[in-house]
Amino acid sequence: MVKIKFAAFAVTFVAAFALTASAQQPASPAGVTSLLPDGKIAVINTQAFPEQIGELRQKYEQVNNQFKDRYEKLKVLDTQLKQMETDIQTKAPALGADKVREMQVNFEEMKKRGSRDYEDLRADVNKAIGTTTKPVWDKIGQFMNNYASQRGIVLILDLPGAAQAGSLAYVSPGSDVTADFIGEYNKANPVAGAPAAAQPSAAPPQQQKPPAPKPGAKQD
Repeated sequence: MVKIKFAAFAVTFVAAFALTASAQQPASPAGVTSLLPDGKIAVINTQAFPEQIGELRQKYEQVNNQFKDRYEKLKVLDTQLKQMETDIQTKAPALGADKVREMQVNFEEMKKRGSRDYEDLRADVNKAIGTTTKPVWDKIGQFMNNYASQRGIVLILDLPGAAQAGSLAYVSPGSDVTADFIGEYNKANPVAGAPAAAQPSAAPPQQQKPPAPKPGAKQD
């Protein structure tokens, strides 16, 4: 079944303000101001934003509705292809070689068309999401600056980005500000029917599952 997970297209978001000095670092000489400010380091899971931030979820749902008809047509085509493939496999022994060849040709042509439609839809969805959600992501970025400043946070690391880069060795549960940030943002920017705040999760996010197979592709 063809699936498009809009959340997978969300922008990886990192807000870094400054590197904080290590507690082990010698104190600066008298009269010399340290270039590295004291402050807290936090982590945030931006993969939760498309589902948990009301304004952002609203935008993704708009894109979802925009392409719903094309998505449904692909689902129908995918079902037809699977049926055709089953017919070729089960009925071939009772059919002549010419008829089987005709069925195979029709199957391949329909499969190619479905694959093109799928790629076109994915490209259009990516473009629409980029255009539709950018103003909200920009707004989130500004809100994060204010959020960090008010709480003495000098560095916020994005959990998905850090995990993907392999640079995340350990995260203290108390450093995860995902739920608090989402709650504060939704409070300041209320949206009717907005979901509840995300639950904190300091564990590195799991790798995204590979994209769903194109129409007609065999599945294990």
